[in-house]
Amino acid sequence: MELIHYLQSYFITKEHLLRESRLSQTELNELIEKRLMPKAAYRLALNLKCDSFFGAHCDNSNLEFYPQGALVWLGVVSQLRDEAQAFDVFSHRYKGQINRLKTQGFTTKNTKLNGNIDSHLSSEWQYFLDGIYGLCTKTGLPEDIANKEAAIIIINEYLALEHDLSKTELVKLHQAVNLLDDASTQFAPHEREQSSRKRLIENVRAKFPVPSEL
Repeated sequence: MELIHYLQSYFITKEHLLRESRLSQTELNELIEKRLMPKAAYRLALNLKCDSFFGAHCDNSNLEFYPQGALVWLGVVSQLRDEAQAFDVFSHRYKGQINRLKTQGFTTKNTKLNGNIDSHLSSEWQYFLDGIYGLCTKTGLPEDIANKEAAIIIINEYLALEHDLSKTELVKLHQAVNLLDDASTQFAPHEREQSSRKRLIENVRAKFPVPSEL
């Protein structure tokens, strides 16, 4: 199945996460319930039917898949006591990455990444805990989340301009597209046509020429 191949190629199973972290299922569940650890990015319920020389066999199983950075985040929160501490770490790392992007020229006037960033981070934290960013970013970590959010905002700002983009604007647009490409997953086969990758990477690259300076 294409979906399972995709998940096995780009994500880690819950069993792998538990084995490498040396946590029990109960301990992982407690971290999720305490809002220190995100939920799985994907959950699969499988109904298997097998037929062989020995006869028919049926089996049911549930699989959970986490982003590649889940082990890194587990290493962080294992030293923390509560959600407030975990959110502080998330916020500090997210803001730090936004500041690094600004020094690299990825700037926006959008208040979400400026004066209202603390309010914005509250919603980002919830998406993070729900496993949404584990699905759509390569690592599921605050730095990739910040990269993805900044890139999407910048790309949409350029797409909203009512004039033909100058060469300088095209360069900056493609830099933002590349940033989004680096942070984003490929998305599962059934998700790709509706994904941000399709809208803001593939479609933008197809519509706008790449300046020679890029």
